[in-house]
Amino acid sequence: MAQGYRQGADTGLDLDAWRRVVDGFHEAVVVLDPEGVVRLANPPASVLFPQARTGSTLPDDAFGPPGDGVDGARRGRRQELGDGWVALYRSADDFLDDATRRMSSLTERAATVRAVVELAPAEHTVVVLPGLRGRLEWWRRTPAGDVVVARTTRQVAGTAPGLTAVLERLVDHAELTELGEGPWNASGVGVAVPLTEGGALICFGGTWHVELLKRFAARAAAAVEASTLFSDRQRTVEVLRADLLPTPLPDVLGARLAGVFEPAHRRALVGGDFYDVHPREDGSAAFVLGDVAGNGLEAAVHSGRVRQSLHTLLVVEQRPAQLLYLLNAALRAAGSRLFTTLVVGTMMPVQAGGLRLTLAAGGHPAPLVLRADGRVDEVPVHGGIVGVLPEVRFNQTTVALAPGETLLLYSDGLTEARKYDDRQELFGDARLKAALADCAGLSADAVSDHLRRVVFDWLGEAEHDDLTLLVLQAAP
Repeated sequence: MAQGYRQGADTGLDLDAWRRVVDGFHEAVVVLDPEGVVRLANPPASVLFPQARTGSTLPDDAFGPPGDGVDGARRGRRQELGDGWVALYRSADDFLDDATRRMSSLTERAATVRAVVELAPAEHTVVVLPGLRGRLEWWRRTPAGDVVVARTTRQVAGTAPGLTAVLERLVDHAELTELGEGPWNASGVGVAVPLTEGGALICFGGTWHVELLKRFAARAAAAVEASTLFSDRQRTVEVLRADLLPTPLPDVLGARLAGVFEPAHRRALVGGDFYDVHPREDGSAAFVLGDVAGNGLEAAVHSGRVRQSLHTLLVVEQRPAQLLYLLNAALRAAGSRLFTTLVVGTMMPVQAGGLRLTLAAGGHPAPLVLRADGRVDEVPVHGGIVGVLPEVRFNQTTVALAPGETLLLYSDGLTEARKYDDRQELFGDARLKAALADCAGLSADAVSDHLRRVVFDWLGEAEHDDLTLLVLQAAP
């Protein structure tokens, strides 16, 4: 065959006769000369090798490598014809398998629909899908090559005779000779086939086989429906997770704030630790850092209950110890099965400078104060765990911070962090105090960054419990 092509080039052999042979193939066939120029491309090639145009060259990724490797099997096969001539073959199954692989690898709905538009076997494709509030989405390619979406009322589909019947699955395909008012970005006759429930795939040009469109649409529908389900679930998770994550720290008069939240389950981004700061109209603010027993989703859900209960109780009670008594009663009344440790407090700017803090604790590690001279003091505040026992005692204490001095609240995930090369050795209280002492003169953000870096240098890549800290610093 290669010799025949060379003769045709040299002697004027009727190439139309050769073209009629490959035009009868169901496979796409493209023949390249020794210079890589397309000399023949049969009708199926216009769909399955869309870059193949007679007289042009094909890009390197238009077909798989020589041989029967995986990439070649996905994209088609290549045959050396001799004397530098090459034939490329691609079946509809090759095309569909490749398209399915690419579409099914996507989990975001919009990205999947864009892939359907880009991969469909046509020169121009429009995907119509049901949208919100009874509207329709029209996904199509712009002249610049971008895939965009327009939204219209459902009545617009009725202006293209035959489209509504496809959307409602009353027919398995329809030729659209009148396009009506839809945002098609196309002209001519389109072929529409059902896609998802209430959706359609409409192709213009290159629609040499309606059955191929139906097979492609069936695979595309499965990919769109899977990505839609995944996207919906992801949005639900994100909405629920938003209430379980620490909120951005607010601006508080006379104070600088910083926090670190590193859950044990990094993919879920939630855990049993939490912190919150609630400013008040009088310039003071309430603050809390807590740790629910365990980690992961169950602990995160319970921490959400604790945070919401505290937020509500702060409306009626501002004294830290009394707040813990009320919280303990509220959690027990709600059937709490997980205990919680926490420190709650209030801070009030002092006219002469600094902050006055009042704190109460329930079973939580003692807060630490970094003084201006680099000394680290423990705040002697104690109390029982919260949410389990009916009889529990809490006390509160007052701490004064001079300008530039810092209060550190932290969860036991810091002190119980295990060394990367010796899992029996804990970070411990002494190392935490030493690390905090090194922060003398630093801003609140710099303190939190330094402590986080020191603890994670200790941990390495090892697993860890929830790690949380809250830095409250009196403004210099």
